[in-house]
Amino acid sequence: MSGYRSHKSSNEFRVNIGTIIFAIIFLYIVIRIIISLQKESLSIYEVQNSYIDTNINVTALIAREEELVDAASSGYVSYYVRDGEKIGKNKTVYTIDETGSIYAKIKDSDTDALALSEDGLSEVRTRISNFENYFNYSSFADVYNFRYDIENAVLELTNEAMIEQLTSLGDASTDVSTYKKVMTTDAGIITYYRDGYENFDVHNFKASDIDKSKYKKTTLKTGEIINAGDPVYKLITSEDWYLVAELSDKQVEELKDQETVTINIHNSSKNIRCAFEITKHDNKNFIIISLNQQMVNYINDRFIDVVIIMDQNNGLKIPNTSITQKSVYKIPVDYLSQGSDSTSKTLLNIKALDDKGEVTIKQISPDIYKTDDDYCYVDPNDFTLNDVLVDSESNNTLPLNTAEKADLQGVYCVNQGIATFRYIEILYQDDEYTIIKPDVSYSIAWYDRIILDQSLVKENQIIK
Repeated sequence: MSGYRSHKSSNEFRVNIGTIIFAIIFLYIVIRIIISLQKESLSIYEVQNSYIDTNINVTALIAREEELVDAASSGYVSYYVRDGEKIGKNKTVYTIDETGSIYAKIKDSDTDALALSEDGLSEVRTRISNFENYFNYSSFADVYNFRYDIENAVLELTNEAMIEQLTSLGDASTDVSTYKKVMTTDAGIITYYRDGYENFDVHNFKASDIDKSKYKKTTLKTGEIINAGDPVYKLITSEDWYLVAELSDKQVEELKDQETVTINIHNSSKNIRCAFEITKHDNKNFIIISLNQQMVNYINDRFIDVVIIMDQNNGLKIPNTSITQKSVYKIPVDYLSQGSDSTSKTLLNIKALDDKGEVTIKQISPDIYKTDDDYCYVDPNDFTLNDVLVDSESNNTLPLNTAEKADLQGVYCVNQGIATFRYIEILYQDDEYTIIKPDVSYSIAWYDRIILDQSLVKENQIIK
């Protein structure tokens, strides 16, 4: 009986040991799985060549020297001058028939005389074609302005025929004393609408004034009769004009070092170089662009789309998450020296003590991240704080504990399996990606492999 019990206890012990070992292995596997799930993956990004369009697209308000001219008397009005046409001083711009007798005779005359000429039809077709080219469904309200423009064009052309017919009338029963020609008081360009911006001051305005969504335009040619004191036409007296548009802080920063800008209006075939200034109104930034050409092309526009053309940014594209920063020594380039078997200056001379306690000079090859005309930027990890640099030509010295430091932006390159810091020169940056300057000494190149998220590694870490 006792032997039986001993055998049974031995089996129970072996079963318990196996269970314990299995439990330990199982627990280890579970812990490793949990750790691997919690650990962020280390991703590698391959540097690509890219281009980012940095042109500034804005909707700008047009400001001009404009004057609304009121009718001196009431009556039936007939216009002599087409919309957008230049006119000299003391020239007839319109006629007023106070009783309408002459106007009625013209209307009752042979309608064939009022038919549009081929030139007139050609002008109407041109206006329709221009509208089709620039029409945008997001600005459907422009259809109503287009309708008035076409009606005005037809009215102007028929009025020309009516005026010609008027001069040929020989009816003695017609009282011409109520018929008056009205002359311009100044030279300029004629147009026939009002919108409340006639007295806009580019140096004294509110931010809310530059809002296309609230814009309303009213034609001055609303019918045959006009009342005394009502605006009858608008005269633009100068070829100088301005474009006013809101800019973001980032766009202002991009323009801060420029004295002029090159712009393109309405996708035209010609770019224009202009002077500009940046102002602030109601805590918002505005650009005021000065022009002295092509104003007549936009005589009936108040808001137009403008592209401010910036430098093209062709370069290497990297994600913003890959960018890190490193503090480095800023060493005068005079301290760089060449080795005995090289003509390039990539070495630094350091004072050192030999075994006998005598001062000697040793050369090291530091990691150089960047050079310019005055300085080279080197890795502090290549030195001790008590090292003293020596200029081999002048014998000047520079204790590294007094050397200037600089912060460089860069990425971790892993071409060789080690996270190596490389300097980058940024051309442009948006919310996700950065374009860096290509072909920079000691920097990265196309197809280099870099760490996608620099926060997950340390410099000189081995990447498996």
